[in-house]
Amino acid sequence: MSDVNFVVVGAGISGLAVADGLIRAGRSVRVFEAGPTLGGRIRSVEVPGGHADLGPTWFWPGEQRVARLVDEFGLTIHDQWATGDALVAADGVVRRLDRPVMPPSYRFTNGAVGLIDGLAGRLPSGTVTVDCPVTRIERADDHVTVHTTQGPSTAEAVIAAVPPSLAMDSGMIDPDHLEPLVAEAASSIPVWMGGVTKAVAIYPEPFWRHLGLSGTAFGPDQPFGEVHDMSGPDGTPAMLFGFGQAPLADPVGAFAEQLTALFGPKAAQPAQVLVVDWGQQPFTAPTRLGHTNRYDLYGSPHLTKPSWAGRLHWASTETATTAPGHIEGALAAAERTLGAFLTP
Repeated sequence: MSDVNFVVVGAGISGLAVADGLIRAGRSVRVFEAGPTLGGRIRSVEVPGGHADLGPTWFWPGEQRVARLVDEFGLTIHDQWATGDALVAADGVVRRLDRPVMPPSYRFTNGAVGLIDGLAGRLPSGTVTVDCPVTRIERADDHVTVHTTQGPSTAEAVIAAVPPSLAMDSGMIDPDHLEPLVAEAASSIPVWMGGVTKAVAIYPEPFWRHLGLSGTAFGPDQPFGEVHDMSGPDGTPAMLFGFGQAPLADPVGAFAEQLTALFGPKAAQPAQVLVVDWGQQPFTAPTRLGHTNRYDLYGSPHLTKPSWAGRLHWASTETATTAPGHIEGALAAAERTLGAFLTP
C-alpha cells in the first residue's frame, strides 16, 4: 500500500503544475520542497513601486502555456521595453546601435511569483512540505519509497521536478539504479541559470530612456555579458538587470561600474543592487558534479520518457522539448508528465 498516489520532488513551477493537474484529476499527491519557499528558480522580490524578478524575467509570444496561466490567475503583464538604441561594449569601446535589438516579449508586472502563488493557491492545505529535502528515492516492484529529512513516504510513482543533475548530485537517485544512458544524461545535463549571477540595479528614474537608449547592452568581455531594462510599466520602478557568469568576486561593484561605463554617471549610484548567484543556491545547482555545457542534452529522449518502468518521471524545464530553460518549458515538461498518467 502507498501513502499517496504520487510524490513530487520540488515545488518550482513544474512541480506545482504537476501536483495541480494530478489533484484536479482526483489523485492524491505529496510535494516535498527542500528550500524554505515555493517557486524554485522563480524568485520575485518586492521593491519600492513594484517587483524585481531575480530568476526568469520574460515570457514570449507563442508561449501559450504561460499565457493560459496568466489569464487563469488574472495576472497583469506589460511589454518589455525595447524602444531606443542598444549598446555594444568591446575592447574598451562602447558603440551605439541605432536600432532596438530586443524581440517582443512580456514581463510580469507584479513578478513571476504570481504564477507560483496561483498554482499553490489551488492545492489543498498540507500538500506541500517545505524545508524538507529528499535524501534518497528507492524503487520496489509496486511502489517507490521517497526518503526525506522528515521521514519516508511511499507512492505509486515519483516525479523529479528538479534539475536531473541536481537529483543525481545530491544522491537522491543512485546512478547504478538507472539505465546507463539515462544516468549519463541526467548527470551531465546543465542546470538552466546554474552558472549565472543575476544582478538588478534600481534607480529613481529610467534615465537611459531619456538618452534614447533601450537599456539593452552586450559585452562579451564584460562581467555581465547581457544587460536589459527591467522597469515596470511607465518606467516605475526603474531597473536595469544583467546576466553574469558566476562566480564574481564583487558582483555589486562590478555591475555598478559596468553600468556607469555604459550609461554614464547617473548609473554610478543605484538606490539598490540585488544579486543572486544561482550557482551558489544549495537546492538549485549541483556542487559535486559541477557545471557542464552539454546543452545538447536538453529535451533528451532519455529524460522525456519515464524510468523504472514508469515509476520515475523527469519534469524539470531542462527535460522539455519545447522552450527548455523557459517557464514555458517547465510547464511543457509538466504537461508531458501529466499526459503519461492521465491519458485514457
